[in-house]
Amino acid sequence: MSVDDGLARHLFIRHLITNMRCAVCQGHYEPENIHILDHRDELWVMAVTCSQCRTRGLIFALIKESEGAEGMVELTPGEWDQFQKMPQIDADDVLDMHEFLKDFDGDFVSLLGEPPAWNEGYDRLG
Repeated sequence: MSVDDGLARHLFIRHLITNMRCAVCQGHYEPENIHILDHRDELWVMAVTCSQCRTRGLIFALIKESEGAEGMVELTPGEWDQFQKMPQIDADDVLDMHEFLKDFDGDFVSLLGEPPAWNEGYDRLG
């Protein structure tokens, strides 16, 4: 990836995040409150702070490029119905996640178990 490609991708990701809304107050993220922490291949990790309520969060984004890729598509009607029926995240959910992450050491393998056999040979991050 050339320097120009890297800069373009960096700016594109910042643009995407500024169009996301804060889960707490629904405010938009300002570019100066988006910090790209790391990226490896297609995985990007960003720290964000809401400029309105000052809530901090992490965003993990998988940005894939492929030749001849079609534009993003909306959810199917079945998927939309499924998500509409799910309860909204509330303050208790956020507090539960906060408590979990407070002591979480980042070991997703221990948390979720070993990857499935079909995933053998995949280069793990780190």
